[in-house]
Amino acid sequence: MSELSISELQARTGLASSALRFYERKGLLRATGRSGGKRTYDQTAIEQVALIDLLKLAGFTLSEIAAFVDPVGRSTPQWRALASAKQQELEERLRRTQEAQAALAHMLACRHEHLEECAVHHRMLREHAESLALAAQESR
Repeated sequence: MSELSISELQARTGLASSALRFYERKGLLRATGRSGGKRTYDQTAIEQVALIDLLKLAGFTLSEIAAFVDPVGRSTPQWRALASAKQQELEERLRRTQEAQAALAHMLACRHEHLEECAVHHRMLREHAESLALAAQESR
């Protein structure tokens, strides 16, 4: 398997060299050696960087990613539990985003000159306030 310089890994992943070095410092990525004083990586680093990026897109923090995979990209024993919890978070975030999108769609389509005149707008705000209160109670 051929080695990649940090510049080659940057070109293959689109991430800046500084980001790749940062991932190394955080224990998310590991250089396999040095050539001419520069870091080298094996070909699996490309997929490792892609996995880190996908997990970031899913909302994982770098600490959570470090608990999900080791520096060479092997999944840790708790990866399923972490993925399941994050999937639930994403589903809740999607639900809230869809709720906000529906509210904005109503606002834009509302026939009233001022939202304060719209009974549907008031109902949506009351329902949202109730969901905020319920969420606060559940978190206590």
